[in-house]
Amino acid sequence: MSCMNTLLRTGLGAVVAGVAVSFLASAVAVAAYPDRPIRFIVPSSAGSGPDVIARIFAHRLGTVLGQQIVVDNRAGANSIIGTEMVVRAAPDGYTLLITSGSHTINPHVYRKLPYDGLRDLTPISEIVKSSGLVLVVHPTSPLRTVQLLIDAARAAPGKFSYASAGVGNLQHLAGEMFCLMANVKITHVPYKGGGPAINDVLANQIAMNFASSPAAVPFVKTDRLRGVGFTGLKRSDQIPDVPTLDESGLKGYEISGWYGIYGPAQMPKPIVSRLYEATRAVMQNPDTRKTYTEINIESTGTTPDEFARFLKANLEKYGKIVKAARIEPQ
Repeated sequence: MSCMNTLLRTGLGAVVAGVAVSFLASAVAVAAYPDRPIRFIVPSSAGSGPDVIARIFAHRLGTVLGQQIVVDNRAGANSIIGTEMVVRAAPDGYTLLITSGSHTINPHVYRKLPYDGLRDLTPISEIVKSSGLVLVVHPTSPLRTVQLLIDAARAAPGKFSYASAGVGNLQHLAGEMFCLMANVKITHVPYKGGGPAINDVLANQIAMNFASSPAAVPFVKTDRLRGVGFTGLKRSDQIPDVPTLDESGLKGYEISGWYGIYGPAQMPKPIVSRLYEATRAVMQNPDTRKTYTEINIESTGTTPDEFARFLKANLEKYGKIVKAARIEPQ
């Protein structure tokens, strides 16, 4: 019996020692965070709105944290592919995600996602808001105004098409709301990201795109695209000559966007706090705010708890819009 007790005590001691070593190692890793480059997954194509937002943010976050932030574009399936990569990553703070409104739209337009957007990610901060999307056409297009577009679409139902960054993307919802409120039929053509979508409008390969402000504003300012309408309730300060859809005859039309950052589920609270504090420093920096303002983006930088509450409310909001637009789940 004494031998058995000795073995049990020895085994138990080894287990306790192992747990203690593991705990100390984890504590040291958290305290040293970050001690190597951080991978920032952008689940959309280069040149898209999320990509523009991410690269501005990543550069400044790297400066605050003292580590390189590697932007990794993983476009496809309306942000699902890149998001799943982060969901399956180790929750050590070295793999982060940025998403737009599609994150809370996807559960309503896809029958089955490979993750739960609320349960399987750790919200860190909503970093910016967009006051609206820009309805853009090629400069040579005869669809120079919202009314001309509506008249042409009513005269030839289904003739015209609009590009979006993917099924269920905010751009898709903006197009469906337009068709619903204007009582027209315009064909939706989903692309693998906002970059390819706006590129085909630039190339005059497709009629129009409800493009994100970061992607659209520079092209509108340089006359490479014509801004026909703005989806916010007030005109953009960056492109003040572009009227809102609300004032163009579609009373009450309003679609705006947002971008936030996350990590995998079960990230240690000290790492979440470190990332949030660094994010707040970035978003409060006057140069950052100025850079975002120039592309029609408002800096926010909410707390993790505020962002979590926003995500739940947004999920409910987009569910109602998808239902009203009669978008069938894929």
